[in-house]
Amino acid sequence: MTLIEAVLSTYFDINVLLMATAGLWLFARFLMKHFSFRYAFTSQASLLKFIIVAAISLPILFSVCINQAFLSESVPINLSDFVVSQYIKGNLQMSPLSLEAVLTARQTLTAEITSLDHPITISILLGMLLCALYMGLRSILTAVKLNSSLQSAYPWRRFGNVYFLVSDMVRVPYSTRTFGKRYIVLPSSMLAQSTDLKVAIAHELQHLRQRDVEWEISAALLTPIFFWNPAFHFLKHQIEELRELSCDQQVLRRAGLSARDYCDCLLRVCANRFERPSIFALQIPKVSLVETQSRLLRKKPARLLANRVLSALDGNAKRQSRTTVAVVAALLLSLSGLMAFAIQKPNDWSHDRLMLSTIVNLDRLEQRNSVGLGSQF
Repeated sequence: MTLIEAVLSTYFDINVLLMATAGLWLFARFLMKHFSFRYAFTSQASLLKFIIVAAISLPILFSVCINQAFLSESVPINLSDFVVSQYIKGNLQMSPLSLEAVLTARQTLTAEITSLDHPITISILLGMLLCALYMGLRSILTAVKLNSSLQSAYPWRRFGNVYFLVSDMVRVPYSTRTFGKRYIVLPSSMLAQSTDLKVAIAHELQHLRQRDVEWEISAALLTPIFFWNPAFHFLKHQIEELRELSCDQQVLRRAGLSARDYCDCLLRVCANRFERPSIFALQIPKVSLVETQSRLLRKKPARLLANRVLSALDGNAKRQSRTTVAVVAALLLSLSGLMAFAIQKPNDWSHDRLMLSTIVNLDRLEQRNSVGLGSQF
């Protein structure tokens, strides 16, 4: 296998595994809502981050191990072999040629991409490349916009490597970072409101503790690579929702704020500020006190705010023991590893595959004979 084929195969595996991870997370969160994890938003966010990292890193790890001969290029058991065995046993009803086309889709697609013989393939690749370049350019422009926003703000205070800035142009407090420095940017109008100021600072400091800004930056860097995959955007937005719910819980637990004052602050900050920005508007990598802008494939900010308020007033936050979280994480990692293992390259010379090849050849021969007989009449 050439380097290009190995990279394409790994990229294919990551995207498939992200889709499978999205389905796994939907099922896992459904179960969590019916057990003690229902309000354990911090644990849920940690588990989701864990399986996202696994979905991206496991195919890369398998590819490196195969390249270094630590693993066989064809794994002994995988999803393709299971499907073939079910077909041979008669548990799967479909045309042999259709089944072969499905099983060889990855090899066919890889061959078409590497050969660049088909005009449609070239057009699709150019389109994806242009979209990726556009998304990459947007990432550069957002970094420039972030730097400009920070430069226009006024220094207020400093706590370690966290710099507090005040801006007349900002309406919603947010936290962000650059190399070696972390920032919390506050609206200048909030300095006269002590309760709101306390809520905003506590909230943004908690985001920095949870390293939510780093996750936001990582997602922005990965977007040009997986921009076309809806599972990536779904998982990204799930992280955004859970980090806010988790942050609210942690702030109310640590900062000594009342749930009513906290919710009042959220409502005051976002009052009459919900908006639908242009699809081409630049979004700088930041984590805000309240999200006020709608985005594609994302829960509407008003609905997310309602969930945050209800969660804060409900007060059913429950800590999960590290042992429980570790057990669930190990289970999810095992399932992710099993899925990553199952989508690896099948063994082309297995007994069931030889039988399938024979059936496919007989089916093709039958079709040719039927065409030949038809032409005689």
